[in-house]
Amino acid sequence: MITLPPSPEVPTVYVITEQTIDTKLHTLIEKGLGALRADLCAVDTILLGPTTSQREREQIFEFLQDAYNARGAFVVGHASEFHGDANTHFDVVDQNCEILGEVGVIARSPGELYAKAPRLTAATRAADKTLPTETTETLIFGAGPDARALAAALSRHMTNAKPTKVTIASTDAASLNVARQRLTVDLPEERLEIRHLDQPAEYDRQLALLPPKSAVVRALGPNEADLGAAGSATLFPDDAVIWDLLGAASKSRFLAAAVPQRKASRLTLSDARPYTTERSIAILEAMFGKDASASDLAKLRKVVTQIDN
Repeated sequence: MITLPPSPEVPTVYVITEQTIDTKLHTLIEKGLGALRADLCAVDTILLGPTTSQREREQIFEFLQDAYNARGAFVVGHASEFHGDANTHFDVVDQNCEILGEVGVIARSPGELYAKAPRLTAATRAADKTLPTETTETLIFGAGPDARALAAALSRHMTNAKPTKVTIASTDAASLNVARQRLTVDLPEERLEIRHLDQPAEYDRQLALLPPKSAVVRALGPNEADLGAAGSATLFPDDAVIWDLLGAASKSRFLAAAVPQRKASRLTLSDARPYTTERSIAILEAMFGKDASASDLAKLRKVVTQIDN
């Protein structure tokens, strides 16, 4: 059972989450509003449990639709559950929502609710900043929402790099099943491979199969075991990009494993900053950037980069 906030007296955007939002997210939203020259909004929270019922989601939809000053909501942690209601509660559903099976932003204009999935936009932009156009194949360790977004962007050739094959590999059978159901629709069979990993030897074998100039990405979700940290004798392909999609360079064991091979194998290392920066930009743009100019978006990028750093 959820407790919805009272009808807002001023324009308000909500964060649908399991926990109280931190000051950094408040700052990000406030600075983003200023950069995009959007109308000022207050920020409030709608707290949910680990899972949501259909009735709880219906209550949220009714609130966002009926509360005069409600401007929309960012969905944190429950994005896939809100997609299940897309056909009955949203007036417009972005195509990215259908590809990923999630709703990350609920934007409201008078009388209408819009469903958006900015994670795919973020993955596309981050890949363009990180991966060379000549990338041959991409191996993604992880099958959570962020890993699936990157796999969708690359396998559907939405990026400048167009690898001949993308492999998404994980220990989490449930996440792999979601990837299989959502990402393979209308996609050539040979372009996306989904692999279940159950031991470190399989982790090493997937790496060994990669040709030179591939990309190896770590994007593990909370329910996925890190087989690469279990004493594996990791050997990366030559001329590869080694990318920790969600981890900081100073804390990444994945990137640390690549450092000894960096010079001899001509490796390029990248951490989470390209993706996390683009994700912040994409969610703010999806909510507030409808009428933003190129200059506004440039200011938004500068603001987000300053906050992230």
